[in-house]
Amino acid sequence: MNEIELIDYLTEGFPIRHNNVIKGIGDDCSVWKEDDEYRVFTTDSMVEGDHFLKDWFTAEEIGMRAVETNLSDIASMGAIPTFLYVSLIIDDRTSPEWLGDLYKGIRSKCDEHKLTLMGGNVTHGKTLSITIGVQGDSKSMPVYRNGAREGDLVVVTGTIGDACVARMVLNKKKQIPDALKDRLAHPRARIREASVIAKFASAMIDISDGIASEARHIASQSNLGVVIDADSIPTRMQVKELALIAGIDVLEAQMRGGEDYELMFTISPDKFEELKNEYHLHSQIGITPIGKMIAEKKYVYLKNSVEATLPKGFDHFSSNINL
Repeated sequence: MNEIELIDYLTEGFPIRHNNVIKGIGDDCSVWKEDDEYRVFTTDSMVEGDHFLKDWFTAEEIGMRAVETNLSDIASMGAIPTFLYVSLIIDDRTSPEWLGDLYKGIRSKCDEHKLTLMGGNVTHGKTLSITIGVQGDSKSMPVYRNGAREGDLVVVTGTIGDACVARMVLNKKKQIPDALKDRLAHPRARIREASVIAKFASAMIDISDGIASEARHIASQSNLGVVIDADSIPTRMQVKELALIAGIDVLEAQMRGGEDYELMFTISPDKFEELKNEYHLHSQIGITPIGKMIAEKKYVYLKNSVEATLPKGFDHFSSNINL
C-alpha cells in the first residue's frame, strides 16, 4: 500500500462523533468550530535517517525545522498558529545537551510565531523521532483541498525544487550553496502569504511532497482533473546550475521531491489580478500560475507541449528520489 491507501485502510469506519467537527481526516488539518471561530490541528513526525541527519543540521536547526514544517499545514488552511505540542522518542545516542539545543530551536519558533508550548510526551526508543502537533485559529472558513473549480488556475508561491535538489546533492556527499542549504534546513511556512491568498483561493495545500502529489490531491478531492505546465514552474537559476553539475533532473525533483513547504492553490482567473495587487502589499515572495483545473479526470503535465502523466509524487512507503 502507498501512504494514502494505508491511511484509508486504517481509518475506515471511524465515525465523527461531534457535531462541531467540520473536517476530519483527509486534509492538511482537521477542523472544528467553537462559537464563531474555527480551530485547526495538524501533527507530523520527523525520524532521524529518513527526515534529517545530524551531520546535515544542528540540533537547533532540527528543532526549528520540525516546527516550521507543521506550521506550513496551518498556513495551507489560511489559519494562524496558536498552540504547540512536542513528543520525543529518544535513543541512546542522543544526549540531554543535544536535546537542550533542539528545544532552543523550538523555543525560537515559539517566540517568532507567538506559540504557546502546551505539552507533549517523552519516551525511549531505538531511533530518535520528533513529533509536533500544532493548533491554529481562523475567524473565517478554512481553505480546503476540495474546493477547486473547473477553469481555476493552479498557482504556487516561491520557487520549487530547491530543497529536494539540495538534499539530493548532499546525498552525493557534495557541497551546496548556502542559499540552497538554507532552503532545506530552514523552511518557512507561508503564514502571512496564506492569510491573503485565503481570501481568494478556492482550494489550497502546502507543497511538502512535490508538485505532482499536491496537484493530484487537489484534483482528486475536487472531483476534477489537472494540467500542469512544466515550463512555467518557477525555478532558481542556482538550482538549474547545481542540478546540471550533479546530474539531477530538476523537473523530477520538483514533481516528486517536496520539502519546499511553499503553497499551491487554485483561483478563478478573474480574481488573480485582484489577488496579486493585494498580495504584493504583504509579501515579496512570488506567486506563479503553473496550470489549470479541467473537467476531464486526468492528471497530466505539459513539457515542450508534449503531454505526460503526472508522477505519483513523494510517498513515505515507496521508492523516493530524495531518500
